[in-house]
Parts: sequence; C-alpha cells; structure tokens
Amino acid sequence: MASRLPDSWVDELRSRVDIVDVVAEYVELKQKGRRFWGRCPFHGEKTPSFSVDSEAQMFYCFGCHKGGTVINFVMEIERMEFMEAAKLLAERAHMELPARVDDGRSSDQTRALRERIYEANLQAARFYHATIWTSEGAEALNYLHKRGLDDAGIRRFGLGSTAHGWDALTTHLMNQGFTFEELKQAGLSSERDGRHYDMFRGRAMFPIINPQGHVLGFGGRIMGEGNPKYLNTPDTPVFNKRQGLYALNMAKKERGLKRLILVEGYMDVVSLRQQGVQGVVATLGTALTEEQARLIKRYVPEVWVCYDGDSAGQKAILRALDIFESQDMPARVIDIPDDMDPDDYVRKNGAAGFEALRPMTPAEYRMLRAADGVDLTSQDGRTAYAIACCNILRKVSNPVELENYLSKLSVQTGFDREVLLRQIGTGAPTAEEKKTVQPPRLAGWKKPEELPEYVRAEKLLINLMANEQLSRDVSFESAFVTPLYARIAKRLLDGDKPAAILEQLEDAEREEAAQALMMENNIDRDQITRAVTDCLDKIERYRRKKQIDDLREKIKNETSSAKRAELLALLTQLMNEPGAARKP
Repeated sequence: MASRLPDSWVDELRSRVDIVDVVAEYVELKQKGRRFWGRCPFHGEKTPSFSVDSEAQMFYCFGCHKGGTVINFVMEIERMEFMEAAKLLAERAHMELPARVDDGRSSDQTRALRERIYEANLQAARFYHATIWTSEGAEALNYLHKRGLDDAGIRRFGLGSTAHGWDALTTHLMNQGFTFEELKQAGLSSERDGRHYDMFRGRAMFPIINPQGHVLGFGGRIMGEGNPKYLNTPDTPVFNKRQGLYALNMAKKERGLKRLILVEGYMDVVSLRQQGVQGVVATLGTALTEEQARLIKRYVPEVWVCYDGDSAGQKAILRALDIFESQDMPARVIDIPDDMDPDDYVRKNGAAGFEALRPMTPAEYRMLRAADGVDLTSQDGRTAYAIACCNILRKVSNPVELENYLSKLSVQTGFDREVLLRQIGTGAPTAEEKKTVQPPRLAGWKKPEELPEYVRAEKLLINLMANEQLSRDVSFESAFVTPLYARIAKRLLDGDKPAAILEQLEDAEREEAAQALMMENNIDRDQITRAVTDCLDKIERYRRKKQIDDLREKIKNETSSAKRAELLALLTQLMNEPGAARKP
C-alpha cells in the first residue's frame, strides 16, 4: 500500500500512538505476557483470539486473520482510507500532517473523488436545510411540526427540504463548481434524455453523517402520497446503506453509554432524541445487516431493539435477534404495545413512559411471539406452545434464568417442570441451532496445519527474524521460496521494523504476513540453531523435489533424444546429491 506520506513521519506517528490504547477504546483487552487479548471486533467470536503485541505495535486475529499496525486497525474499524486514519491518529498525537510523497501510484483520483463527494453532500445538506425555512420548504416544515418536531430539533438534526423544480439542487451545486459527473457519483443527481434532474424531489430530507462528521448521503421522506415513502442515497464511493447507522455520530459523542437503542426509521430516532432519550440509532432503510451489528458492537456492550409493534416489526425483531446472536452481541427487546411505533409511543407517553418499558431478553421475546396465533385454551395449543418454547430455552445457558422461564412456562401450559426440562434436553437441535459462528476465511487462506511443510518453515524463520532471535549477520534471504517471505526477510535484514513492513503490503499479503510475524514460536534460545537447521532442510527438500518434478515433466515432453539424454543425466545428478542439512 502506498502511504503517500514520508516513511519517517509514519514511523514517528506509530511511536507516539500506542496501539494498545487505541484498540482498548473498541475492544476489552486482558494482558497475558507482552500481549493483550480480546474478542475480535471484526467477526463474531466467543473465545478471544484477537491479539495485540505491545512491543511490536501490531495486532492479529487468529480467527479471521486480519492483522496490521495501529493505522491498519483504525482504517478497518472506522472504515477509513489510509490518509483519513493517519490524520485521525495525528490529531491524537498532536502531529501535523507533512507534505505527501509522490510515488507515482494512482490512488489520488479515488481519494480526490471521495473528498469531492463529501463536499458536495455537505453543500447539499446546507442547501436542503436553508430551503426548509423558505416558502419552498413550507410543506416539509409543516410535516415535521405535525410529527412533533420543534424548530430546535430540526436545526439539531440538520433536517431540510427539497426545493421546487426538477433540478434546483443540481443547478445550485454546478454553479458552485461541481461537475455533473461528481453529483451523479454522489447520488445527488441523475439524467434522462440528456436532461439533468435532482435525485430527491418533494421530500423532507435527513442527512446521514458518520462519526467523523462527513455527510455520507441522505434519506428523503415523501410528504404526500406516493412510493417509495423513504428514498435513500444509492451506494456511492462513500456510502453503503448496509454498513452505516443513522445518528451514530450523535451516539459516539454521548459518553458513558452502556447500550444503543436500535429503531427502524429516521423519525423514530429524531422523536426519541427530541424527548431526551439517548443512544438511539437506526438502520438506513434496510433490514439489519451483520455489518451493522458488528458496527454497534464496536461502540457498546449491549443493544436494545425497538421496532414497530405491528406484525412486520415483530418479525423484523426476531431476525435482528438472530443476527446479533450470530455476532455474539448481547441484545434485548423493547416491545412497543398496541401496534404503535416508537415515534407514536414517545410522543404520547414522553421519555419517562418510554424508559418505563422493560427490556425483554431474547428468550422472553421469542416465547412471547411463539404464542401468536396459538390457542392456549386447548391442549393441542398448549402442547405446541410448550414444545416451541423448549426449543427456544435450549439456547439459555444461565441456570437461574432458565429456572425462571421454566416456572412461568409450567404455569402457562400446565406441564410439570421436569417434563419441560426433559423436552429441552432431548429435543433435536433445529437447523438454525446447528449453525456455528465461523470467522470469515480469506480466499485461499489455510490454517497453519493445512500449509505445506516448507511454508510453515518459512513462516517460522520470518517469525524468528522478526523477534530478533536470529543474528542479522547471517542472511537467509536466498533460502525462501515464497516471494512474499523473501521480500519480508530482506527488509528485516535491512533493519526495517515489522510494523513498517506490514503497512506497505496489500491487504491479503499483510494478513498472511501478520500471521507469520505475530505467531508465538515457544522456542528456547538454546534450541534456535536446531530449529533453523530443520527449517532450512525442509525448504531445501521442497526446492529439490520441485526441481526434480519439473525435470521429469520436461523429460516426458521432450522429443529430441539428445536433449532428453541431457535432461536424464541432470535428473540423475540431482537425485544422487546428498541431502545434508544446511547450517545457519
């Protein structure tokens, strides 16, 4: 990866910012030796496999194989480009960004386009917000007032209105110097039959802002009849509706939050927050995704799901609970009564009434929904309900919690507690329960034990070199077969730090290299010479076997008798060479 910043400056930045301190803001870490361990923020897991090395200033997950430096960590967890992450960390370290180094690589155009889209979105948000206070925005202003918002709330959220006409925003932004192509890439404008027009028309506008303060896109609510009721910015170079959350920028500023409240709509967020409820966020016009669940997990230890109280909302809650469980994210449910949505409920009952609603555990809510459509006055109905609840309760590991549910279920159905307990113990697991949360595996990734013997040997040599367990007076660079490890070995021998090497690798190579650099070799000092000799022997055996296999293939395909005899002689010579162990 081209950092576009002087190597010396990047080295100083890494030395000033402790990776342990940065990671600890997102992951609960526990120290074991020189390393800190926690649950990986990039995939769902129950057993901590995420390691941070305080000496090497690197991280690596032994589950999903992501790894790198503090800059790579911030890039991954905040979904930033390299320059954005470097700037964020530089502000933390009170360092000024230097002039960039031109290395001739072509990421400038992409970065420049993203910056232009951010700026176009910012100017669009200002245009929409200014419009709502004019006669052209009167309909949107009246709509928001009727929904219970006051002017202070409208200003706080930066809400706005589209202007009259087909191309008011497009014309305004092009007059400011933006090209139509930039506006099209931002999802603000489109064209038909050679004519430009605004993507959003006749709508109240909700700007979507990320925790770094960038306007990523918009949600537009139609004020009259028509579909879609909500229109969102399409996916752009800076916006993906599956990966963000509305009002997360506000939640991030609310210190001491122990949970986020997840709702479905922008108006739910605005209404709840205007009433004084903190930590409210919403998905961006889609059902909850695994990416959004992982994003929530980075900020808080628990989430409360609060969707509409109708049938569709109830089904969406059950799906959301499954997703949060797949990411090992503790969740509870706020069940809105009387088919109301959170917006209606909080306007009717206020923040105190909303906060009086008791959050339900996933098992409790699933048991509540299991009763839907079931006649509990009949024996068949009670039996079906009891079996459904027992399937739910097999996921409950807390014995006190399980006892509480069993007592209630026994009263509801008339079945004895022991009968229910036997049903829980003997019931066949459902297809969903058979699924286990597996970390994502990189394309082509293999576990260490699945790797060829020579590759494992190369990894161990790299690890020994990185941990300075080998003398730099001895060169092993020529021993490596894999080009990546040969390059890393050369740089280590040149005195480069492992963190600096990782930062300049592409993602797939970096994650492969991080595994070699971060694994624990557990080799005593007096055993190092023997281990190195063993590694070099394994690599040499592979190299010789490959030479022999290649020669045999050439002999098989050779048509010239003279050339064939020459190759056979070379093959005989190779096979008769002694395989003496090489010494370091």
